[in-house]
Amino acid sequence: METNILKIITLADIASLANGLCGFFSIISILQNNVILSAQLLLLAVIFDAMDGTLARLFNSGNVEHDVFGETIDSLSDMVSFGVAPAVIIYMITGQLYVLIASALIVICGILRLSRYNTISAFTDAPTTTFIGLPIPVTSFILAAFMLSSYNVMLLFVVMIVLSILMVTDIEYPKIKEIPIIVIVLILMILAAIPSLNAMLYKIPAYLLLILGLLYVVGIIAISIYDNRNINGKLQEFDDFTNILNKR
Repeated sequence: METNILKIITLADIASLANGLCGFFSIISILQNNVILSAQLLLLAVIFDAMDGTLARLFNSGNVEHDVFGETIDSLSDMVSFGVAPAVIIYMITGQLYVLIASALIVICGILRLSRYNTISAFTDAPTTTFIGLPIPVTSFILAAFMLSSYNVMLLFVVMIVLSILMVTDIEYPKIKEIPIIVIVLILMILAAIPSLNAMLYKIPAYLLLILGLLYVVGIIAISIYDNRNINGKLQEFDDFTNILNKR
């Protein structure tokens, strides 16, 4: 087994490391009371996280050692940027002790979410089209959008608790692969994240990102509830039909 990191590491791993560094510097920024920069770094972390999967598919050789190494770096970086960073940030921007409940939930549910994902990946070879539970980057995505637009402390507290719980549910969230949607979201994220555009433009794309993020979270829940009701209704109709036949 190869142990030389320089021979194992790939472009995808570098993108994952950039993701983790953005999360780290986002924490440093909020500790220095720079809310805008902290939010922008969270968005950059999401962008790098999206890049590492694409780079892995394009350039990785399929070597098992590379795959395991890359998945580990990805998960550890995700925990920094989408678990620890938002947990620290929401406490720092609110300054309320009760917000520590949401912070703790983000960390705990983030660890559980990533552990389940890695376990599923270890026993599944075929590519999947859905995530089991809310993808962890959504926490930082929505938090950053809140920070760049405007937020109410209680509303942010409730939203982050809900997002944390959704991460460990069995609700299936689709992987967004539609190119037009990806391009639109990427442009909005870049407009919100580039410091030089910050003074004039960051609030407009931030509001749009917040709306899109919440629609993704709530819309999938609504669809899941609707589908379950449809299934239950059909099962009930089948049972009623079976009972009628039995009576005859």
